Amino acid sequence: MNQPLPLRAPTRLDRCVHDARNALAAIFAATEVLGRADSQNETLHRAGAVIARQTHELTDRIAELMTHARHGTEETERALVVSDDARLLARLGGLLSHAGYRIDLAVSTVAGYEALIREQPDFAVVDLRTSAGEARTLGHLARGAGFEGRLIAIEDAVPTRGLPAGSSAAGFDAVLARSFEPQLLRAAIPFN
Repeated sequence: MNQPLPLRAPTRLDRCVHDARNALAAIFAATEVLGRADSQNETLHRAGAVIARQTHELTDRIAELMTHARHGTEETERALVVSDDARLLARLGGLLSHAGYRIDLAVSTVAGYEALIREQPDFAVVDLRTSAGEARTLGHLARGAGFEGRLIAIEDAVPTRGLPAGSSAAGFDAVLARSFEPQLLRAAIPFN
């Protein structure tokens, strides 16, 4: 009786696809041998073992592919959205997710700062009204802690594009009005 193969740690998506293709090629070759009328029992037994082993391999690779599909690959850029406004979280999360980013959400400045430092996303969009104004210090704190990603602030009203003169959004790369148009977000963030 065949023993199941030990489970392996998940690998990169391209490696999973490569392993799945190799397993399919081995199954195809084994089925050709099984299809020959002049095959001996020993040959049939070996071909059956190959098919069983490769079927198990394919099952593992498919499970890994599903994990990668659900969680994204390492190549997928990550974004953090910080806001205690559920509508804004949903709007930004939807726009960024649709653009191909993997999204993390935080509903307070403290949670946002912790996620920013711990996860090191490629960029963050921060609602400056979050946590009674404490979010204004998030850019400065994140830069002081070594965060090098892009920081975008969402402000109630922005008279000009980018950082307004005298802005209290220190550490942010750009500021968008709360009523921003999607194209302004695209201009502030490198969309995939």
